[in-house]
Amino acid sequence: MGTDETDTENQALGLGLQKPWFADESPQHKIYLKAFYIDKYEVTNQQYYIFCQATGRHPPPHWKPYQKYPDGAGNLPVTHVSFFDATAYAEWAGKRLPREAEWEKAARGYDGWIYPWGNEFSFDAANLSRSVKLKTGKGLKPVGSYPASSSPFGTEDMVGNVWEWVWDYYLPYPHNQYESKDYGKKYVVLRGLSFMGVGHFNGSVYADVVAKKARASYREKMNPLSKKMDVGFRCAKDKLTLFESIFGKESTPSSGKEL
Repeated sequence: MGTDETDTENQALGLGLQKPWFADESPQHKIYLKAFYIDKYEVTNQQYYIFCQATGRHPPPHWKPYQKYPDGAGNLPVTHVSFFDATAYAEWAGKRLPREAEWEKAARGYDGWIYPWGNEFSFDAANLSRSVKLKTGKGLKPVGSYPASSSPFGTEDMVGNVWEWVWDYYLPYPHNQYESKDYGKKYVVLRGLSFMGVGHFNGSVYADVVAKKARASYREKMNPLSKKMDVGFRCAKDKLTLFESIFGKESTPSSGKEL
């Protein structure tokens, strides 16, 4: 998980970005993950609408006054949902939000690819803005619009379309040397660059910034109460052992010291 790369030329700060490239992604480290399931696609408007109807939860604000998603948008990823909206949906669905390490594993595959589709960046691989002028030109796309760019595990749209909430607070990795005032339990991590672009950069600089932010190890943060037009989520779920599936997860005997 993460990377040992460094921004030796301080490009990010020179461009006015808030942190050096790779600073909060280091050091690269190994994590053992228990088996888990993760949704192939981001949660859609239609799925979220069913949840709102079943539970009485308020729909995303841009659905008003119709109280339903716009016509033809049922298969677009749901947006304008807070971290707490996302966790409520996941619980209702019998799932949970993916942990940050799980999301990165699902996106990078068996060999730790830089992008879900490989180690070479391509604008054509995902729903990403090619320039400032086209920042909102493509808009959201139906989930599964880029099947050829799925990760080795079969998950789609993990980069592009919408940023995705994950379960973790924005905290430093073990032995991370970057000092950030934003670390702590006030922001939650987002993963997977959205269709909205990266700001007002020109030409090759813009393309380079998109390529760096589209990496599967890139971390973004946001107030968990925020609701934005390019932020959504997907769900995950623990894979039970045979013992747990028969007797229940709470009945699993202790396996000793937790590592």
